[in-house]
Amino acid sequence: MRDWHRWWRGLGSFIMIVGMLGGCSEGTQDTGANVRDVCLLIGEREPNATALTAQFLDDVFAAECFIVTGRIVDPLDVDSYRILIHESLTLAVTLDHSPLVDFDLQLFDAETGQLIRDCGLNVVPEVCAVSFVVRARALLVDVVVTSFLGAGSYTLTLDTH
Repeated sequence: MRDWHRWWRGLGSFIMIVGMLGGCSEGTQDTGANVRDVCLLIGEREPNATALTAQFLDDVFAAECFIVTGRIVDPLDVDSYRILIHESLTLAVTLDHSPLVDFDLQLFDAETGQLIRDCGLNVVPEVCAVSFVVRARALLVDVVVTSFLGAGSYTLTLDTH
């Protein structure tokens, strides 16, 4: 009888290992859709106050996500982050911070300096979605956080669809 229990226990362990290695998770099926479970967490690096010193986050493709933790140290501080968009996608940007401060969020064409979108709203979190069409070459975009009122920590999320 003991061998019978050992056999079932071994089979159960084997099935569990195969499931883990196979990437099984609740609610996912092989439907051809790209399923993302986590975002890449990045900390702010100074200096990043200008277009020349913008912190490069990464090359960006559809179905990717980045979370940046940063801090506006005084009302004149500016934090700039640069991404390189390689394919047509929608970029959803969320800026979360204390309701006691008012931070603003803008997106710029990094090559021309032209404003793409001013996402500065007087709500927390600030949410903005911008569609990008990539034709012959990738697009350099600066995501800029500024203070309208106050200083403090924030979380910036860049999510692509």
